[in-house]
Amino acid sequence: MAHSAVAPATGAMRKKEKPAKRAKKQRLSGADMEIVEALEAVQSDMEFLHNCFDHTTDAILVDSLVYELKAANLKHQYYLNLCKEKGIVHSSARGLM
Repeated sequence: MAHSAVAPATGAMRKKEKPAKRAKKQRLSGADMEIVEALEAVQSDMEFLHNCFDHTTDAILVDSLVYELKAANLKHQYYLNLCKEKGIVHSSARGLM
């Protein structure tokens, strides 16, 4: 009885790639929700300040907006870091860290 030989694979076998893990929906505590709300408020403020900056021509207002944007950016970074430390996963914080 003759056995038929199976030809070895000529290419490297690829492992089946797993889809990226999705963050599970988590129920946030009251304190964590306050952090997320503060983050959302800062993001809204930043959007407003950028809009004002884009439409302002007065030199004094431009200077003022530059300082306000810097302060808002620092607050934003603070709340993102706080979310990261506490393990808060929320759409406001996702992808921004």
